[in-house]
Amino acid sequence: MPKPFLSSSWCSAFLTVILALGALAPAGMQAQDTINIGGMKPLETLPSLGSPAPVLPKTENPAAAPAAAPGLPTMTLPPGVSPVPPPPGVPTMPQPQWGSPITPPSSVPTMTLPPGVSPVSPPPVAPPVTPPPAAAPPPLPTSSSLIITGPIAQAYLYIEPYQTRFEVLFDAATVLAWLSPDAALPQSLTADQQKQIVETMASRGSDWCALSVGDQALQVPMPLVAVIKGLPGNTLPLKEGEEVALNQALVGFMWEFATPPGPDEMNVTWKGWIKGTTKLPLRVFYGPLSETGEIYSTVKNFRWRNQGRMPRPEPLAAVPHISLPQPLRLPLGGILWVAAGLAFYIYLKVKDHKLPGGSLPYFFVWLLGGVLMSQLLVLPIRTGPAAAAVTQVEEAQKIVSPLLRNVYRAFDHHAESDVYDVLARSVDGELLRKLYLETIQALTLDGREGTRVTIAEFSATVDKVEANPKGAGFVVDCNWMARGIVGHWGHSHPRVNIYNARITITPVKDEWKLTGLEVQEVRRL
Repeated sequence: MPKPFLSSSWCSAFLTVILALGALAPAGMQAQDTINIGGMKPLETLPSLGSPAPVLPKTENPAAAPAAAPGLPTMTLPPGVSPVPPPPGVPTMPQPQWGSPITPPSSVPTMTLPPGVSPVSPPPVAPPVTPPPAAAPPPLPTSSSLIITGPIAQAYLYIEPYQTRFEVLFDAATVLAWLSPDAALPQSLTADQQKQIVETMASRGSDWCALSVGDQALQVPMPLVAVIKGLPGNTLPLKEGEEVALNQALVGFMWEFATPPGPDEMNVTWKGWIKGTTKLPLRVFYGPLSETGEIYSTVKNFRWRNQGRMPRPEPLAAVPHISLPQPLRLPLGGILWVAAGLAFYIYLKVKDHKLPGGSLPYFFVWLLGGVLMSQLLVLPIRTGPAAAAVTQVEEAQKIVSPLLRNVYRAFDHHAESDVYDVLARSVDGELLRKLYLETIQALTLDGREGTRVTIAEFSATVDKVEANPKGAGFVVDCNWMARGIVGHWGHSHPRVNIYNARITITPVKDEWKLTGLEVQEVRRL
């Protein structure tokens, strides 16, 4: 039998060398600087915390293990390197074959969310920023309470002591469509367009209104036309040069008539039926009361009857008279008659003339003539001062308060001549013209509507009194309050003015009159 190629001793030596080289492999592996584990894919998004991850099945055969999860790296050992066995007592995990992908073990714990906690979703991605579109012109207002939504025709009749005012409102769109039927309506009215409307409608509407008290027709004044903003009963005046949107603009007409203080009957006639209007609603204001009515294009007339519902104005305050001492009455006529009789008697004695029938009848005639003449020519002679000096505040208060009250009551009248006549009862000298102009300005409503305030409450207080350094009379430091109210275009404006002034009071023909006024402070509330 032939001998084997290697003896058993040589085989043992060969196996020993191979095992020694395998033992040295871990040392060589630890000396490596890096281990190539393949390419890593970038983490693009965070995974949502949804349901628990599935548990991988446990297998004893590494080759039959499921494939690695997508995206996990694989590790390959270099040739000739064997895995290091774990130390004794340490549990082992199924080892894959070298060179195959590493798969996660089946014992990897899974994460579950507590009740009430929702999975975290990835943050929303902001949309790309786009530039804002170009600004468009602002549209006409649509949400304001002053918006006009349809044609408007409304009239008001204000009956006051000594004057009556008739007002009519139309929406500006109706007026423009009536003036220029073929022209397109503008979006807004400029100051020039407003001025043109006012001038045109003032000329066309001059004869639209007529008023009579009973059977007496009154002179028709020129109407005051204005473009205003808002709705009937809720209007706002426009400032000079202000532009207004067409759907907020009204055209107003106003006529003021001088009337008696308490008319029994008023008759209004209306002829301004524009753009097919056939009915004009009307509200009448008189004193604290009001009532409604209508004017129709078929009748064109409205009649209002007082029937004692409107009170007459209170009379003016009495002008304070000056308390003077009783003058000495000199019978000048009697003195002249007696002197003439004595001169005639002396003449007869000097000439030695005798009266026919004796002197007794002539004596009785002379005596009777003296009695009669003593009552015909009597001259009052004042021996004391013209007026007693006013030094007390209470005395001055009784004089100043009615004089100032009458100044405001004078402007209840509409005609300028009537205002002057009433003012002259309390004011004298150059102050009469100055006070007229200043009070007219103070009582006229601001803006282009020109309505005058009627004073409803007045009170004055004298703080100090002293003698007039320029002559007779006295000077007071006084403050007063005048509260009034004016109604127009269907609503009212309260007005309260408070004045502080230095006033000069002078005796004129046995009466106290205002002759000087220096206003030091004016407050409008």
